[in-house]
Amino acid sequence: MRTIRQPGTPEKPRLLSVPASNGGELRLVVAEGRDLVCGLIAALSARGIRSAAITLVGGTLARAQYVTCIPCDDGDRVVAYGAPTAIDGPVSIVGGNGFLGIGEGGQPVLHCHAVLVGRDGKLHGGHLPPSQCPAGRSGAVVHAAIIDGATLTIRHDYETNLPVFHPAALEPATVENDARDRMSTHGKGVAHGLG
Repeated sequence: MRTIRQPGTPEKPRLLSVPASNGGELRLVVAEGRDLVCGLIAALSARGIRSAAITLVGGTLARAQYVTCIPCDDGDRVVAYGAPTAIDGPVSIVGGNGFLGIGEGGQPVLHCHAVLVGRDGKLHGGHLPPSQCPAGRSGAVVHAAIIDGATLTIRHDYETNLPVFHPAALEPATVENDARDRMSTHGKGVAHGLG
């Protein structure tokens, strides 16, 4: 087994957690031509959703790009993203997952990994960057589990020397307003198409 030693000091406590609750679930379909990552960020943000666990259930992409980590020996970190791999479409979505959270500048961010099959039948997998994966003819089917009471925020991680998600509690007034806004917009468990 290979052991990777990170360059920085581990955070204390090692495991981070904050109280959260189930905010409901949505089934979303990203329409043909709409970018998967950007479309999901826009649709969830428009509903007042600031934090969610995302599961890619199926569908197609017109084309795709993904990146994977490669070893980095610059002394600052042990991994970095490699060059993007492009896949000609149509591309089938086998599955994937991700998290919607808040970036360092306060903007919504979706970090998503997927397993894909290109038109040549070759299996691919990695991190999907925004604006590189437009949905194909059948759209992209996504399940979103909304996280209430907490969010995931990107901040610098001193152990890995990379920006990563960390859990953060939401203020009680924010939680109540978020839930009320979502309920007036869509209700729980309702299917939506994203055009």
